[in-house]
Amino acid sequence: MRSMSKRRSAGRPTSSDDDRPSVPSLIDEMREDRAVLVERLREAALSLDGVEERVLYDAFCREWTPAYYLGKTQLFHIHNFGSELRATVFVGVNTLQPLIMHAQEISPGLRQTVSTTSGGHATKQVKFPINSEADVDEFMELVRVKLDYAGS
Repeated sequence: MRSMSKRRSAGRPTSSDDDRPSVPSLIDEMREDRAVLVERLREAALSLDGVEERVLYDAFCREWTPAYYLGKTQLFHIHNFGSELRATVFVGVNTLQPLIMHAQEISPGLRQTVSTTSGGHATKQVKFPINSEADVDEFMELVRVKLDYAGS
């Protein structure tokens, strides 16, 4: 396993996909407890119809990150920060947020997180800490709502 600082400085993106790491290689670099949770997120996302994984370079955080898409729509991406493992989903304030707030499968705690997250007038980033398998399961309910919305 490489430390966070080594991974962040491991290289900037180039025009060649040959230099892009794979999601499994990113997972291999994580602490074991986090790798287990990310692998579970990965398996859950890829089990959904039409979902693909990609590796993106986040220029703000200066790191490669796993991301999951339905076509051109990003469902979520994952950050392995030193202080936390976090999944992030973009939520349209006037489109997806109302669906989330009324979805029975979304827990009250997750609804609260979505409603209290500040953001722009149209879209906001909902950042969800992943500390346990229960967090993975709860977050995937949000992903399923977004998947249904994106696929309709």
